Amino acid sequence: MRVSLIDFRDKLEDCLEARGAQEITLDRASTMVQWAERIHRCGIRFLAKNKSAYSQTDMTKIEQLSEQGNTVFLDAKGQSLAVAGIQAMEKASLNAKDQGMGLAVISNVCDLVGLGQLVEEAMQDGLACFATFAVDQVSEEGQILTELYGNCRGIIGVPGDEEDLYIELYGLPVSHDAFMQGITPGNIGELVVSALTKSDLTKSDPNKSDKQVPGCTLLVLDLPQLYPDMIKGLEAGVSTAPARLFNPADQIARNQDIAEEGYQVEEGDWNMICAQEGLTTVSKEDAEA
Repeated sequence: MRVSLIDFRDKLEDCLEARGAQEITLDRASTMVQWAERIHRCGIRFLAKNKSAYSQTDMTKIEQLSEQGNTVFLDAKGQSLAVAGIQAMEKASLNAKDQGMGLAVISNVCDLVGLGQLVEEAMQDGLACFATFAVDQVSEEGQILTELYGNCRGIIGVPGDEEDLYIELYGLPVSHDAFMQGITPGNIGELVVSALTKSDLTKSDPNKSDKQVPGCTLLVLDLPQLYPDMIKGLEAGVSTAPARLFNPADQIARNQDIAEEGYQVEEGDWNMICAQEGLTTVSKEDAEA
């Protein structure tokens, strides 16, 4: 079924608010679900399958464990990335603008399907962003993410003079475990290589997660003079990596289609999130009108 962009946004916010998302994080949670639906067509299905998604958005529970140089460690206390991501991106971006590079490491975080939204926001601010996530596949969210999106992933965004570069790695980059320990690459070349190289563990068994460290990392760079060379290196390396390089023209066409025609969603999934907590379901006739 087709749902207009306005109806989609309105009902999505109603659903998130009914689940308990705080007003201060409602917009961020909504944009993350919309990102997942726009890029991977799985945002609504994720909400329908994970009935507790985005219900934990208490900003006061995020704890800063430590800060070492340009690296900050955060414990999300089981909170959503819609909350933890705000603080992590602020810290990483400030350090990047001050020192050229900033790293935020988040543990005990949930609702990771919208991680790419943070990468897009960084690019809009003229910053490059290298993000990773890994989840425990035994957990409810881990099982759902593995089915819809993958239990681990690397996401790369670099602003370009003409076109931005956006890459998703199908698996966990070798840099993830190092980032979880607060270890940043010694040079940009090492960063590019590690971002496109899967660890030995994920190469040998992509479904094995017992040794992968669950969590999320955001490495933000404010080094615009190096972006052209970074883009060249990433474009050259992506052909040999298990990754997808997104075509900006395709993304523009997708956004235009959504603006004009709305989102194409599964009727059962849509009705499930609309019906939650007494929300009014949009009829098929109204959605297609």
